[in-house]
Amino acid sequence: MMKAMLLLGLLAAAEGTFTSHWGHHGWHWWDRNRNPPSRRPTKYDFTTKTPYWSSKSLSNHEHEGPVGEGDERCEAVHLQHVGRHGSRYDDNDDVKDLEELLASKGSAIKNPRYAFLKSWTNPFPTNVEKHLNEVGKEELYKMGARYRRKYGRDILSEDYNPIYHTFQHTWKTRTSRSASAFALSSFQEGRGQLGRDNNEPVAMFCLWNGLEDYDGDKIIRFSDNCPNYDAITDDDNFPGKVQEDIFEKKLEEEVGARVTAKLQLDTSVWKLDFDGLELLYKACMFETVVLDTPRRHSPCAVFEEKDYEMFAFLKDLGEYYEGGHGTQIAQELACPLMSKLLNGLKKYSEDDNEVQAAFMFGHSDTIQPLLAQLGLYVDPVPLTADMPWEQAMARKWRTGVISPMAANVDMVLHRCENAEGVTSWKTELLHNERRIRWPKCGADKTNVQFCSPDDLFTAYPMAGDCKYDEFCKIP
Repeated sequence: MMKAMLLLGLLAAAEGTFTSHWGHHGWHWWDRNRNPPSRRPTKYDFTTKTPYWSSKSLSNHEHEGPVGEGDERCEAVHLQHVGRHGSRYDDNDDVKDLEELLASKGSAIKNPRYAFLKSWTNPFPTNVEKHLNEVGKEELYKMGARYRRKYGRDILSEDYNPIYHTFQHTWKTRTSRSASAFALSSFQEGRGQLGRDNNEPVAMFCLWNGLEDYDGDKIIRFSDNCPNYDAITDDDNFPGKVQEDIFEKKLEEEVGARVTAKLQLDTSVWKLDFDGLELLYKACMFETVVLDTPRRHSPCAVFEEKDYEMFAFLKDLGEYYEGGHGTQIAQELACPLMSKLLNGLKKYSEDDNEVQAAFMFGHSDTIQPLLAQLGLYVDPVPLTADMPWEQAMARKWRTGVISPMAANVDMVLHRCENAEGVTSWKTELLHNERRIRWPKCGADKTNVQFCSPDDLFTAYPMAGDCKYDEFCKIP
């Protein structure tokens, strides 16, 4: 069961042919043509904080198979890309709270093996709270290079032009820097005349919330601009909160007992509660992702396999109801984005759209509602705190896989022509750079590999009739 609980592969972020195997320290991957990487892949599911290169296996996707059938010849002509920012630093308050907690309660640790925790201090810079970190920069930079290789003969074959290639991000710096890192390798390096590397400047568009006439970024940051969504999810009776509260108690009892025993805590000095466990877990997570700190030298040392799995399920419970299939409004929330995506595809097929590639960079709460509206990763039964553990571990809504750092959704339009010269249009769907099937398209609205722009509006009627302003009003 243990292996089933781990992520089934790791994202390779380098060029070449990749291999992977299960080893003593988890999944390992490397390029057969190069030396093994210096950074170890993380073994655990850190939900939405999971690094992109650890979230899922990625092979050479230029060999996924042709789009055309029979004598059809197809060419990729238009790309709609929705991406999440790359890995980031933690919240300063979390790190500060753990530092203070260990300073005041650390004397309760009696097991000498974990004495290093008594003097644990913040290992991160304090002036980069929630900023893109070095891992995140690399995630997006290498991704941009992969897109340049994959689409360099068609969609991205021309030099950068702001009319044909658009970049948009939210007002958060981690999304703007992610967009910049992606653009650097996909369009800028070697494609202009500036500097020794012949760089080309790229225009970035953002709806900034400091503008006087700012009406909210309803395309990428839609969850922040929907009052009714805030009212529903802030309610104490919101299903997500109820389920999280139930499972929190289970986690506090079960994980707390294991950690207390491992540390040999003097409970008269420190009675470990959920808040303390969560602080240790967050520090473990960011030290692993950002600093690649060996487990035995970080707060990770206090946790067992089951502990990570319980924290992951707790986080996924909340995400399932706030941005997934758990509530109706969460499934409707992305309709402005879906409308923009499908209209871009349709207009291009009708010769009414000059944009060849549109790149948008947002957040996890951009990606997850979009996946929900697409009808992807639907669990057979709703996720609940008291569901059988085997069922919980087999869930499809696992954010460490579907919405890790730098997660992305692509819709690629292909112009196809058969031997008689008849033109048709096919749209390919990719998630985290892997081709997947459209779950609601086709005559019987079941899984199909490619979908026409017209059929997409039939499959997703809300994109053609998005009532965002209406359902976002508080009744």
